[in-house]
Amino acid sequence: MLGKYFKTGDIARFHNVSADTVRYYDKEGLVTPTVVKNNKYRYYNINDTLKFSCVTRLREMDVSINNIKNWLESSNLNELISFNMDHIESLELQRFLIDKKISYIKEFNKRMESFKKNPNAIEYENNDFIYICNDLELTAYTDNVHIDKPIDISGVLDEFWTRTSFLGYMNQIQKSDSDKKRKGYCANIISSDCEVIERIDFTNTLRFNYIGDIFSDNIYLDEVIEKVHLYCVQSEYSLKGNYYEVYYLSQDIKDIPVYYVHIYFPLKDK
Repeated sequence: MLGKYFKTGDIARFHNVSADTVRYYDKEGLVTPTVVKNNKYRYYNINDTLKFSCVTRLREMDVSINNIKNWLESSNLNELISFNMDHIESLELQRFLIDKKISYIKEFNKRMESFKKNPNAIEYENNDFIYICNDLELTAYTDNVHIDKPIDISGVLDEFWTRTSFLGYMNQIQKSDSDKKRKGYCANIISSDCEVIERIDFTNTLRFNYIGDIFSDNIYLDEVIEKVHLYCVQSEYSLKGNYYEVYYLSQDIKDIPVYYVHIYFPLKDK
């Protein structure tokens, strides 16, 4: 500090920022030094320092440079209070989304653990679930997928849900004339306030943790179903309704695609 002025280094040390940050705010026109000597040394007075404090405080609150400029130019206290209230709403939304992302990752890891602990095995589940979107209809045939209902994202209310969703299929337990096609849907592991999102609970269900190359193994489902039927006979279970596939992940291992799929088989109550 020199007299009533702060040098660039003083400002930096006082606010725990780098000298480059002080110069950057000067370049952006946020806080310019009151005095610039011929030797290009910059000196900030008390007013500059207080303004710099406002800038660093707002930056810590994730306020953009442009919005900080507007904040500094305001001479109306009500405007500043209103700005802060709006920013609180923005931060609360960010916190909501961060919490949602954390929940998503935790749930995803929980499901990956099932593949790690019991690969290609059957597990009994009484507290599992998926969410599906009823606003997308597609049919998967043996050699192609057909979108039955056009996708209109203009009305999507939950972008995070759709952008983190998985491919899923619904199949019939009993074979029929249409057994060569499966009903497709968008699935997810987190909830949504969107009215077209439906939760499906698996409270009495067998789940097969499939790991393999599904699309090179045309009979993988038949083999899984055979194992599930045998398990049901041994455990005195009976299958009901449809069964569901959820494709979580694909990896290339030694140039071979490997898929991680949960296949849910709801059971009849004993």
